[in-house]
Amino acid sequence: MALCYMRLFSRRCIDPSVYRNLYTCSPKLVAASMPKLATGSAICETHDEKNLRLKRPMSPHLSIYQIQLTSVLSITHRGTGMILSTYAMVLGLGTLLIPGGIPCLIEMITDLNLATPVLFAMKTALALPAVYHTFNGFRHLAWDLGAFLTIKEVYSTGYVVLILSSIAALALAAM
Repeated sequence: MALCYMRLFSRRCIDPSVYRNLYTCSPKLVAASMPKLATGSAICETHDEKNLRLKRPMSPHLSIYQIQLTSVLSITHRGTGMILSTYAMVLGLGTLLIPGGIPCLIEMITDLNLATPVLFAMKTALALPAVYHTFNGFRHLAWDLGAFLTIKEVYSTGYVVLILSSIAALALAAM
């Protein structure tokens, strides 16, 4: 948004300080556009305060929508993508910054002698984003090819992705 404003300013040779009141409340700029109090000072109100003053109804936003499998899977696909990119950055920086690299870190974790259920949970937490993102990526590729696009098929493939990713993550953690 800021880029669009700066492009507009540069094309029209407009001084950006003229539009300062879009994000801040400057008494000099607001004085001309806002109503005056009895004392003569300008009222500086937020968008929400203005809506309350004008008795406008508040939009229900997300509170009226029922949670759907499709939206949850879409959000988790994006989230697992961010988690995987974090894995890549941590492993890359770990190779550079940790003395001995990642193998040394794995040895240190092994030397902690953690309980088997704790290790299994940690391995599952590491594997689940990778396998879920992979299986859901295949699902998206199938959609790009024009397959499984009816509502019933979208939901059934969503459940298949959840089941397969859970099984695969548990299998990888068991190794």
